[in-house]
Amino acid sequence: MQRRKAEFLVDFQKVKSNKQQVLQNTFADLYDWMFTFIQSEANLREKVRAKHLFCHKIGLSNKEELDPSMQVHFEHWLLFDYVTVVGSRLFDIFVRTKQNEMTKQMLELCGILMLMHFVPVRICEVKKEHVKMFSLFDEKEIEVSPYLFEPDVNKNDLAFMRLSMIGFEKKIIGPTIVIDPSFEQKIIKELTNVYKQGQPEYRRYLKEYGIDMLKYGKIHDGRK
Repeated sequence: MQRRKAEFLVDFQKVKSNKQQVLQNTFADLYDWMFTFIQSEANLREKVRAKHLFCHKIGLSNKEELDPSMQVHFEHWLLFDYVTVVGSRLFDIFVRTKQNEMTKQMLELCGILMLMHFVPVRICEVKKEHVKMFSLFDEKEIEVSPYLFEPDVNKNDLAFMRLSMIGFEKKIIGPTIVIDPSFEQKIIKELTNVYKQGQPEYRRYLKEYGIDMLKYGKIHDGRK
């Protein structure tokens, strides 16, 4: 008697797809929760201090109202990168405050996001649902897809993106900084000097100073 095969085969691609969808739904809930926390629970004095520092770093007047694109940059920097007067990031404070309310999947995603920072990349190919690129000091091509914010990039652009694995897919988190070509050599030289100091120093530099690259951004990044 022949064995009945088809009904016993596991559709691993479907299992993977379903798991990815669950993780993306969880991330969407977490993402919304994080920014609700920033808006409604974060210390007002810290937000004012952060706004002044942000404007100083990118060369804007403190009295100047941020346009919508710059406001989005500010909110993501405030959550993920800004360091408070007591030496904590607001994202870390959010996790400590809310961890007992989080699911296991949310906590795992938070652990991944804690390691996230801006990465300098060279754009290879732009498609509707994904972008191909390579990190400035790694010629291995990677494929990423945007989450909420479509990057306004073209082939050969030098850009700074926050990249994070969400399930099985690498995602662009938050807005992208696209560098004006006239500043590329200056930036590459500076990054090369830091990269030579080792990975820990390089990652720390990108976490602390990545947002400063807005000073050198193209028009669609709200700079010139």
